[in-house]
Amino acid sequence: MDAKGTLIPVALALSLFLTGCATAAPGPEPTPEPAPISEPAAGLRLAPGLYDQADGTVLAIGTLEYQDLEGGFWAVIGGTESEGNLGEIVAVIANAQDFAAELEALEGATVDVTGTRLEGASIRMAGPEIEISTIEEISDTGGIAE
Repeated sequence: MDAKGTLIPVALALSLFLTGCATAAPGPEPTPEPAPISEPAAGLRLAPGLYDQADGTVLAIGTLEYQDLEGGFWAVIGGTESEGNLGEIVAVIANAQDFAAELEALEGATVDVTGTRLEGASIRMAGPEIEISTIEEISDTGGIAE
């Protein structure tokens, strides 16, 4: 057999081999559904920000601070130095008078605030306003080590 006669069977064998490998290879793993925001994975939490929820509420995560601007208001502050938005207002709390004791007790803490976006006009132009329904402190530290 000459070189031309040997090349055709080798090419055919290689073609069949590659076709067999391609059909025998398993497909990609299915992508799991993301966990609901209300059930974060252990040790993980969302970055500071304002997140719309499926039920129509919003979730604001960040540091609770009193801002002495525009007559004063409570706000959730977020951002990072690496992203260049450190100190950015995530949300302004529109109904602070209803949660005065909780807000004062949590000043400076990292919080998780649930509420609804304020509909209508506002006198403050610092950021999106929300009427809160719950506020909780977020702690990065776990319980006592075993």
